[in-house]
Amino acid sequence: MVAEANIPLVPVVIFYLCCAIVSCIGNSIMIILFIKERNFHSPCHYMITFGCLADMLHLCGHFVFNYHIFADVTDTQANCYWMLFFTSIGKCMANPLRLMTGIDRLIACKSPVVYRALLERPALYICAQLVLPATYTSFLMVSGFIQRDPISYSKHPKFENQSSIFRKIYCTVPLAFAGSTFSQFNTSGIFVNVAIVIVYFFTFMQLRSYAGATQMKVVFRSILWTVVLVIIGWSSVTIANQFAIFVAKDATTRKLIAIYAGIGVNMACASNFFVFYAINTEYRHAIRRLFGLASPQSARAMSIGPKSTTKVGATITLT
Repeated sequence: MVAEANIPLVPVVIFYLCCAIVSCIGNSIMIILFIKERNFHSPCHYMITFGCLADMLHLCGHFVFNYHIFADVTDTQANCYWMLFFTSIGKCMANPLRLMTGIDRLIACKSPVVYRALLERPALYICAQLVLPATYTSFLMVSGFIQRDPISYSKHPKFENQSSIFRKIYCTVPLAFAGSTFSQFNTSGIFVNVAIVIVYFFTFMQLRSYAGATQMKVVFRSILWTVVLVIIGWSSVTIANQFAIFVAKDATTRKLIAIYAGIGVNMACASNFFVFYAINTEYRHAIRRLFGLASPQSARAMSIGPKSTTKVGATITLT
């Protein structure tokens, strides 16, 4: 049963559960499309797919949160770190992956010759793109591991009669990181988001000057909308957290504000499928084919149409 103190959380907890379910379904479809569609094997599509996987892992943490709230179960922060281990990886990697996707698009439209050269070794190029997200995430995960709550050592003989001193918590996604790690994530996240805005702004301005490259513009527009939703979501989290720190007078109110502040981010992480279906005709046709809804003519046209990879030659198609 839900504890009386947690009743104000019930609406947002149910909302987060719905977001997690929608995210698992929608992002799984995006991953399946990447596996099935040969047109979706360009470096850009790799980054899109990794981003969908990261968002799905991020929101899966709400299944743990829902169980804790509705069963009125608490656990140690150290155990929460492990229960939300993959969730934290997804949370940390998602925005750096969006940043690298933007850099990929910027190189593609700013320096097609350089981009062509990079695609001569696609595996090496993709690995290079993953260096920043992997390094950033590894740093935060190691820091989070080091700063776990000492409760993880409660089985030591010197603590066997002192269990009451250990703090137990409801496992929410932010509480997977303890100590300064959470502050490091928030502060570094601001810089990552600023970099995303700068990179996507320059890419947008570059694409505006292109007379052609219609497919590239469509792909970028769908990526851009997901980025806009995420940036708005994380901005609302940052503003709400700062508001809670300086205005809220008690810990309970600060906790409520922090939990409700994540609504925008959760909506953004669950929206990938809908954004790409609504804006990107390539993904829309692929989704319809996946569910057997495409007409034979459109399916045949897509199967013989241009691939979403770079064509080396007089003309270049970049998506």
